[in-house]
Amino acid sequence: MLRKATETVRREGVSQRLGIWAIVGATRLMLDHLSGRSPHRASQAAASFVALYERSVAQIPLPQPLACRSGCAFCCHSFVSASAPELFLLAEEVKRQNPDQFDQVVARIEGAHQATRGLDKESRSRARACVLLVENLCSAYAGRPIACRAFASFSVEKCEQAFRTGSDDIPMPGMNMQLRGACNQALASALVRVGLPSQGYELTGGLLRVLQTPDAERRWLAGENILAGVQVDEASLAHSDDPQVRLYYEVLATVAAGKEPPANPWL
Repeated sequence: MLRKATETVRREGVSQRLGIWAIVGATRLMLDHLSGRSPHRASQAAASFVALYERSVAQIPLPQPLACRSGCAFCCHSFVSASAPELFLLAEEVKRQNPDQFDQVVARIEGAHQATRGLDKESRSRARACVLLVENLCSAYAGRPIACRAFASFSVEKCEQAFRTGSDDIPMPGMNMQLRGACNQALASALVRVGLPSQGYELTGGLLRVLQTPDAERRWLAGENILAGVQVDEASLAHSDDPQVRLYYEVLATVAAGKEPPANPWL
């Protein structure tokens, strides 16, 4: 089952017909990256992680066309969190896009962080646009985290209304959120298995810290808490403290490693 699930996920993404074994297979793909020796294995795992999401969502037919278009940026005014591997991948893209203006970009991100640091999710959403938004386009689109990739809407009017009033009445494809959750479970399980932090961090503060820390990814992989003090997403923290969630992650990662899992209600 592990072999079949891993090959299916590698080819098709997270397939509903495999049930929980799809997440086990996805966890195995993440472990294959994180268990290696490359000093870039966290960002490599993140690249595989976002590709897994894109591969998965491409298999799901939509009930109607999305309203999302280039230049529409209402959703880029939200609180966004990202795992450490995603931050490393995003930082690589920021550097790649700005080889001659790196210091100016970091200064801009630092200014945005100072303006929003410590705000709760609702306040952060109303404070200002994402610092990576330039002329209503994401300046690091290829490296954006899964939270940005999964957010989509069937109605630009509802998105504008939410932007102006704070309402949450946005018609979204439900499978996007389900697949985002499945991919997040796979990455978190693999991170826990190899002894690395799995929580999400506020995007602006986390990205700034990574960009300002020399050799950030290698040091994080070596166990240094380079993200200490960066705002942690409370939801991800609550999940990591839940005994049932910890058991679930252990089951996924243990089976993904080809071992017998502890007693559990899922497998």
